[in-house]
Amino acid sequence: TRLVPAGAAVLRRFGSWEALLTEAPFDELFVLERRGAASEGTSEGEATTLVVLPRLASATHRTRILRRGQAVLASRLQAELSVWWREGKVALPEYVQRRIDWQDHKPKLPFELQIMSRSKDRVRIFDEKFLYRRQLVRARNEKRKERRGEWAEERKKMQDEKLESQKRRRDKAVAALDSQKCSGLMGRSPGLVSSSLQRRAR
Repeated sequence: TRLVPAGAAVLRRFGSWEALLTEAPFDELFVLERRGAASEGTSEGEATTLVVLPRLASATHRTRILRRGQAVLASRLQAELSVWWREGKVALPEYVQRRIDWQDHKPKLPFELQIMSRSKDRVRIFDEKFLYRRQLVRARNEKRKERRGEWAEERKKMQDEKLESQKRRRDKAVAALDSQKCSGLMGRSPGLVSSSLQRRAR
């Protein structure tokens, strides 16, 4: 049954069922009460009985609470698998790092395994025409990827050359102004009317 692994998982994660049921948002589904001290005539030092009572919630509300709980547990697991505890440490092996990355994005299955999941009633699994078309598409995509990479490198070189030419032209203009002792032309013009006259006019 599923109760055995669930119980072990709850005890390892939260320590007890009481801690799980009092954890948000699961506390919106259940309420815990301790009973038995005064009614049963026991002393104050004796242990009381823990009673779990359900809360009134509609099916839609209950589904939303369970979804929130799933998100909370997933975020907690992701936080534990994050790299904050790996800062300043030696890099993980490639195989271990790849398994950790699978938590966020699982890689696609090989094409040979993907085609085996196609419906046998509608298409043949090992169809020569389909395999040939896929081979052509794969070759086309590889060529496009190579062209995009070449164009990205060429565009980066063009941008670097453009920035370099702009810098050379600016340096040349600044050097010409410095030689003629008129570097003030590159700044803000004071205008024909002084600031004192502008204040008086206002």
